[in-house]
Amino acid sequence: MHAILEFVRGAAVFVAFLAARFALLLIVLAALTVVFLAGLAVARAAGRLKRRAMGLTRVGGLLWRPGVFYAPGHAWLQALGGGRLRVGLDDLAQHLLSRITSVSLPQVGQLFRAGEPIAIIHAGRRQALLPAPVSGRVVAVNRGVSRHPARLHRDPYARGWLYALQPEDDGYRRMATGDAARQWFSAEALRFSHFIEDQLGLTAADGGELIAPGPSLLTDEQWHTLVETFLQGSDR
Repeated sequence: MHAILEFVRGAAVFVAFLAARFALLLIVLAALTVVFLAGLAVARAAGRLKRRAMGLTRVGGLLWRPGVFYAPGHAWLQALGGGRLRVGLDDLAQHLLSRITSVSLPQVGQLFRAGEPIAIIHAGRRQALLPAPVSGRVVAVNRGVSRHPARLHRDPYARGWLYALQPEDDGYRRMATGDAARQWFSAEALRFSHFIEDQLGLTAADGGELIAPGPSLLTDEQWHTLVETFLQGSDR
């Protein structure tokens, strides 16, 4: 009888030990979950504040930034000190270049004429040549976006910039900006939706809002047509 009691007592202690460890595990998991959710909330709040500070708004279902110039090939140009221009890709280009895997940037010091290929975006086995929006000399490149191409998607108007140029003149000031750029961007978003609809035979927009990841479904020929139409400086 004594042996049975000892066995029961030992079993009870063991079960209590397991229960305590399980409870501790639950507490740790709960704490980690709270920390993760709190961090996620902070990150989202910071992102909203950053977008608000930059004045980003939704136009045709895409993010649009005021205060910069827009080239026909969907590059944005931000005037910096010393007459330099920082260049990146707008949000329509992010939708077009889905699943970016690598970025090839120019070398500092290289001179480019407007329309010449200056950078290459690789999207898996496909690639898009990006033309220089203006003539000028490269004075800086974003090494961070070369190491982390996803920045082009996550933060296209800030940390996802590509390179900086010293333009040969101020002709870029004739590019669309302000309300004119917003109207152009809205028209381009609609044109992009219609292109996807025409090529794939499906509805890419709902009430003017772009919703389909169409570019990933295009054939190689359709892809090249898409890139030529929207990223090669065409302004039809």
